Amino acid sequence: MNTSNAPTTTGKCPFSAERPPSLMFSDRLYEGLASLRRTQPVFYSEEIGHWVVTRYADVLSVLQDTRRFSARNAAVPVTPLHPDARGILTGGGFSPEITVASIDQPRHTRLRTAFNPQLNTTIARALETDIRRIVAADIEKLNGRERVDLLADFTYELPARVIFLLLGIPEGDVPIVKQLATGRFQIDFAPSTREQQVAASKNLLGLWNYTCRLVEERMRKPGQDFVSGLLAHRNGDDSVLTVNEINTITYGLVFAGHETTTNQLTNTIRELLLARDNWDAVCADPGLIPNAIEEGLRFCGTVIGWRRTAKEEVTLSGVIVPQDAPLLLSLAAANRDPEVFANPEQFDVRRKNSRRHLTLGAGIHFCLGAPLTRLEMKISLEALSKRYPRMQLAPNEPVAHYETFIMRAPESLLVDLNG
Repeated sequence: MNTSNAPTTTGKCPFSAERPPSLMFSDRLYEGLASLRRTQPVFYSEEIGHWVVTRYADVLSVLQDTRRFSARNAAVPVTPLHPDARGILTGGGFSPEITVASIDQPRHTRLRTAFNPQLNTTIARALETDIRRIVAADIEKLNGRERVDLLADFTYELPARVIFLLLGIPEGDVPIVKQLATGRFQIDFAPSTREQQVAASKNLLGLWNYTCRLVEERMRKPGQDFVSGLLAHRNGDDSVLTVNEINTITYGLVFAGHETTTNQLTNTIRELLLARDNWDAVCADPGLIPNAIEEGLRFCGTVIGWRRTAKEEVTLSGVIVPQDAPLLLSLAAANRDPEVFANPEQFDVRRKNSRRHLTLGAGIHFCLGAPLTRLEMKISLEALSKRYPRMQLAPNEPVAHYETFIMRAPESLLVDLNG
């Protein structure tokens, strides 16, 4: 069925008389989603060309149902690639396969079986000493300063340096690889013009080539790192993993392993400072920090929407969604569903069920890097709250965000370190 046609419903129109608010992230997004969740829990958005699912129960069911829903569109470009951008990529040998986030079973099971042992809670804990060293050094760089951009000066490079430890990437390469990673964000998760796509494609190609060189180097000189672990698991057998699958997995991790954590840590710090009693609470009792992290993932999750495709005609909250329809699962709306979370618009580090959030996914595609993200955030918040308990948001400094309906990605976070 052509999803551009008027949608069919079970006697309930998924459109309101009023134009739905924009789904591109802004601080006003949550208010608009709350209204839609009450009156139009499933609706077709002309703005983004997707059916939008807003209620927690529906979003969770779609994430867990691999029989009726495919992940194949999870990371497709938001704006179709311009021929000039495509020419840059194909001409440069850009050849990643479908990323794990977009793969269905049974191939997904084979790939997750290969790299689950390379990135899990045990691996994350093994990095704890290094993470504490990195965080302590970055905190020390803030010493003597008053107003800083906490994103640029603390949260921007930190997660990349951690994931590069896992990958065995030299720390000196962090700035360039971090810059190259912006290409994937621009193409896969944000609306883009021809000019933006051309610039992003050059970065994307650079990131891919860097990744392939890294894998080639590990083939010649194996080490004790993520890529070497994948190559050892492969043991020369393409039926287990191909070299290009390893290239693709590494390429995906080089991006996802730090961009999401950078944004999540920044978002959480901002909300802790906005709801000041929460910041004071974690400063007084660091034992609250693990739950504060879960509440941050719920209340201000980096991933505000994720995509799926209906394999067949399905009914969600009384609305018939056509076969092959693209869906946007609004994690931002689901995470504030009052059917699950009491007083959902309140940020509360003592919330008892914060961990029920869906920001890290659910089912077979649950976020592989969750243990590492949680550990990095815990160590960072412990250090910041201990060193700067009087830290405040800089007054009259609004936070701009990148235009995307997939991510909550701030451009800065100005704070006064000593109040």
